[in-house]
Amino acid sequence: MINLKADASYIRLYRDSQGRWVTRLGTLKAVASSSGIAAWVIWQQYAFVWGAIIAASQLADALKDVFPFAKEHKAANTHAMTLDNLFNDTQLEWENIFSGRYSDSEIMTRLHKLRKLQLDALQRNFPDGLAANDAFLAQAKQEDEAYFKSTYGVE
Repeated sequence: MINLKADASYIRLYRDSQGRWVTRLGTLKAVASSSGIAAWVIWQQYAFVWGAIIAASQLADALKDVFPFAKEHKAANTHAMTLDNLFNDTQLEWENIFSGRYSDSEIMTRLHKLRKLQLDALQRNFPDGLAANDAFLAQAKQEDEAYFKSTYGVE
């Protein structure tokens, strides 16, 4: 459960990082498009300037799904929701385990199923894998320690 929470926190941080890049690209496209039109109005005799700006804006728009951070942001968003749902289910499982409702064999079966679901989600959302980011790992660990301390009284 702790590892799943750490993975969920990590992917949320990763998703947010990729989201900032997607926002930057959108802002760049909007500024380029607007400034291209403004340049055309102001400097009609310099058609190549505003034409280049508009062309750059259209190129950025056409390539928006090719940029890795746009695809990664979409994948990370889906993966974050999947891991959050798995974590919610795992909390229920933990409460049943803690109350003694499951035998050791049932616990191992449920753990295996959870690990398989987690791996399937990673393979589905990041078929080429996901590179580790040490800063995100450290931040996720801090957040998770605080969560488990406040929720369960453990570190």
